[in-house]
Amino acid sequence: MIITITGKPCSGKGSISKYLCEKYNFEYICTGDMFRDLSKQFGYENILHFQKNHDKIKDIDKIIDSKIESIGKTRLDDDIIIDSRLAWHFIPNSFKVFVDIDWNTAADRLLKSKRETENVQTLASAKRTLIERWDTENTRYQELYQTDNTNLDNYDLVITSDGSIEDLSEYVFEKYKEFIKK
Repeated sequence: MIITITGKPCSGKGSISKYLCEKYNFEYICTGDMFRDLSKQFGYENILHFQKNHDKIKDIDKIIDSKIESIGKTRLDDDIIIDSRLAWHFIPNSFKVFVDIDWNTAADRLLKSKRETENVQTLASAKRTLIERWDTENTRYQELYQTDNTNLDNYDLVITSDGSIEDLSEYVFEKYKEFIKK
């Protein structure tokens, strides 16, 4: 069964996804990686700039989202974890997880990560970038799909990223096992 993991930027959803994939032999799919690759291909220095300025952004969203939707239709019984803002929407029968985080912690993580597609220099600029990116993405998703990524009722499990990746991942896996028993 597919697990879809979403959440705020820098919440740890990718780390949780990768941990679960390695430990429990799930396939890992990350739409953020797809998006970052496209951002670089189009010559944008960071994701936020790409999102706000690229005239083809909605077409690119739809290309990525249609791939995810296809996976949900053809591979629902496979052991896959999809790290994606909207996979929960396109695969409604998945186990849907939202990872929350406070913006200050997320900004600190971004600053320390030194991601080349999200070049920030200060904690304040990292926080502004993350909030603006979150708001920009959610506005676009509401326009494209009339869905609200911020409505926590959309998810089977909501966790706060305030523990170790191992503990959070194991908690997600325990809740996943309970979900598939139902």
